[in-house]
Amino acid sequence: MTAVHPAPVQVPVSAPAHIEDLLADLQLERAGLRGRSTVPAAERARQATDELADLGLSRFVAELLGESAPVPAPRAVLDLEADDEGRRASYETWCAEARELTGEVWRWLTERRRAAGASRDLDELPWWCGESAFPLPRDSVRRLAAATAPVPDLSETAEAWARSAGLRGRATAEYNWRWLLLGKGLRVKGPAGSSGGEPPPALPPLNELITRLVGEARRHGLLPPGHRVRVLRRPNTPSMVMPVRLPGSSLLSLPTAVTPVTVQYLQHELAHLAEHASRPAGAPPADRWTFDPLRSEGWALLLEQLAGSTAFLARLGIDEETAAVLARFLAEEEHFSRGLMAADLALDGDLAGCRTAAEALEAASAVAAGTGLRWAPELLLLRQTRVLHWRSYVAGYAWRDTVRTELVARFGDHWAEREEAWALLRDALGRTGPVAGSAAGFLTTLTASSAPAPLGRPESQEPYASRVHEHEEARSR
Repeated sequence: MTAVHPAPVQVPVSAPAHIEDLLADLQLERAGLRGRSTVPAAERARQATDELADLGLSRFVAELLGESAPVPAPRAVLDLEADDEGRRASYETWCAEARELTGEVWRWLTERRRAAGASRDLDELPWWCGESAFPLPRDSVRRLAAATAPVPDLSETAEAWARSAGLRGRATAEYNWRWLLLGKGLRVKGPAGSSGGEPPPALPPLNELITRLVGEARRHGLLPPGHRVRVLRRPNTPSMVMPVRLPGSSLLSLPTAVTPVTVQYLQHELAHLAEHASRPAGAPPADRWTFDPLRSEGWALLLEQLAGSTAFLARLGIDEETAAVLARFLAEEEHFSRGLMAADLALDGDLAGCRTAAEALEAASAVAAGTGLRWAPELLLLRQTRVLHWRSYVAGYAWRDTVRTELVARFGDHWAEREEAWALLRDALGRTGPVAGSAAGFLTTLTASSAPAPLGRPESQEPYASRVHEHEEARSR
């Protein structure tokens, strides 16, 4: 493995149609769905090896095929739907598997750090840069490397959530924190007039929530009119965006249950979807599929923050009292998540001085103690395999605040209600290339002297609930 930037790849303006179809089918098959061709995508990828290399897509395709260096990961799924005892048993299974992976995780981290430190020239990059399928913009690498945050004591927040959820025992017990983080125990009142037992949370069903959030994105021109949003629903799985045949279709994987943070998670992932969908169809394929992690996460955090406003929640059909509870919880959730990421970054720095897996676990225990949570050190060490992701978040919060400050300066505190602001964001979002498509390029576009002309008002003014046809649902087999 090398620690230097790959040489720039010269690519043609467009790729043959069969390459676009191949990329689409690779995405679908990775999600467990059938592709558009009867010939498996892996076989077609082998036949198109030279073309993919010429287009600068070899490493990206290898990642989709699972042929890149495997990242240690547990096979067990943490059950977030179980009762207290079931959740404890699920968590203990998860921890046991993480303990078995400790040696593998340490070897993986050691090899990545060794490879990054092998080069002593000016092109040396941090060890975690090798996690990306494409070269990262230099300015973003500097911002990501400088990302840091003090590790806060999160026990007070966890204890408050536990009291609200009625949990017994230690509120900061490590087998409860994920359940609490997802807002499973958050109590919000049901619709007025409900009776009989404890009223259900006043949250819309998942289908309705998706439709309304997609409608919000379309209202601001973030999704092309013909762009289809396919939804893959699986229990207890994280959400992720999988672009398919850009710019025509995207696939969104979601858990089956609606929790308070489902609103926030959906908005975050729809932001990623919009970034994929906004890429111009005539741009080189490598540009359309390359994403600066700092810009992508910062942009998603900007839109995610809108979901924490009571006005936004009201447009989703959530009553005023519930919206106020959710807005407060989502602010607490950001504080909690940022604290966990700060712990990841602190451990990343501490691991540089470790020589064995045992020392790494001791360092993880020390960092976990600073959070006030009884967090298993092997799980904290396992999170190091995704440290580029956590750095992208920590740096993305600062980038988001910079963008928001610029928007407020130009359009006022209620910038999200101004079509001119959305036109400017769309212009910045649709730019590609190593400079224009970077986090720095996005900021440059925002600070330009004039904003692009806003789009006209969307033709359809129907209620969101009548737009359920705008997304399809697919179930895993």
